[in-house]
Amino acid sequence: MFSRPRPNVSVAEYAQRLRDEREQKRSGLDERHRYLFDIIATRIDKDRSAVEDNVLESVNFNFMNKFFNADGCQYLIFFYQEPESENNQAGIDNARPAYSPYSSRSGASSAKPAKPKVIIADLNEQRLRGICLCFIRNSKKSIITEQNIANEVLFYTFECYTESLLQALSRSISDIYVPYLQKSNINWGINNDPMVKVNFLSHLNNFADTLNSAHESINEKILLSDCEKFDLTQIKNTSDCIAIASNNEYLGYIEETMKKWIQQMKEVLAESEQIRREADDIGPRAELNYWKRRMTKFNFLLDQIKTQKVKAVLTILQTARSKLIQQWRILDGKITDAANEAKDNVRYLYTLEKFYEPLYNSDPVAMLEYIPGLINAVRMIHSISQYYNTSERMTSLFIKITNQMITSSKIYITNNYTQTIWSQNQTHVKSKIRDCIKLNEEYQRYFQITKTKLASSSTEPPFDFSEMYIFGKFDSFIRRCEKIIDVYSIINMYSCLAESKIEG
Repeated sequence: MFSRPRPNVSVAEYAQRLRDEREQKRSGLDERHRYLFDIIATRIDKDRSAVEDNVLESVNFNFMNKFFNADGCQYLIFFYQEPESENNQAGIDNARPAYSPYSSRSGASSAKPAKPKVIIADLNEQRLRGICLCFIRNSKKSIITEQNIANEVLFYTFECYTESLLQALSRSISDIYVPYLQKSNINWGINNDPMVKVNFLSHLNNFADTLNSAHESINEKILLSDCEKFDLTQIKNTSDCIAIASNNEYLGYIEETMKKWIQQMKEVLAESEQIRREADDIGPRAELNYWKRRMTKFNFLLDQIKTQKVKAVLTILQTARSKLIQQWRILDGKITDAANEAKDNVRYLYTLEKFYEPLYNSDPVAMLEYIPGLINAVRMIHSISQYYNTSERMTSLFIKITNQMITSSKIYITNNYTQTIWSQNQTHVKSKIRDCIKLNEEYQRYFQITKTKLASSSTEPPFDFSEMYIFGKFDSFIRRCEKIIDVYSIINMYSCLAESKIEG
């Protein structure tokens, strides 16, 4: 790390000290360092010497040697971006938007932007705002040498100029890695089982969905507006509250702020009551992600309501006997109820997760053993959940379960969308189709068994759901599959005519 100037050190002496330290570091560089510099220079279209000079000035220069050592760091991260002022580096998450759309804060610095530089990043201290250049070791056991660095170190890069870190990661997974792996004809595992790759891709897609959900949760956070004409942090005690409440001018500022908060809370509640717009083929994971985002939004709002500045405003308005207090209390209660509802629903949907995950990771044959547990888990939620047990929500959940069964059946029949029914052996396709038919039959059979049990139960609510909505799409899919088998039969029946020698 470069030393700081001291009051009794001249500028010239300090500059010379920096040059000496830089040259001392440069003398310790070898081909391993230059290998990394070459890759970085190629990615950002700069000379290697410029990259080298930037890195030598980095306060985290020692991270490189730790990366090369046995049992050293698993990864080494470089950022290429404009330098950030030191007082803004710590604890900043680039995924978080700079300002809420509801916030009164605005404006940006008019200072001329600094020239981008390459730095070795400490992920606990710096945030990514430009290009991330990441080197990852295959193993921490061996020392990285000049001879093995090309084989032992992997390189990965993405940029966050126009999108957040979470979006950049999700996009690279969804647009690059998943399509490549799907089109790859190589199966994985000891027995080249195609379901190994299907399972992995399912987890990879789930991870990308989680990143998107996290990004949406961050963007949906609501920041209560600041008081533009009065510094609420200056309110220290009850005496301050009483003094402000007796000052008509200051009280007007406080009431204006409260009106903004009330409007923000009304908008949040109105948005949460709108009809959800969803794709018609999403699975049960989407349901859990929805309630997780909703829980995050309302919990973040509740955390703000508990802050000192909000308590101070409430105390002032209560002292002044403002009519706004009654509106606030009503909205506060609704926000609390919405947060409790989301938290309760997330808790129960998490218990369902281990039962619906096989729908994403298994073929229709393997799914059969999980159907009883899945429907029993849904039955449990319907019986004991406080908020989720409405007919509309339970029907919607079953529809999403059905959607995923259909999606997995399509993946199974088409070998993860890499083949058509005509490019595969007829016998294999018909066998797969019969497996899908069996899945639909068992799904509906166990649903009816559970429905019959609940109809005679005096302690649990019945399965009073729309079976047409739940099973209709699966039945249509199965009918199309059966027609494919019929087409195969017709083709086989008349294929002998092509070989016939009858004439005249």
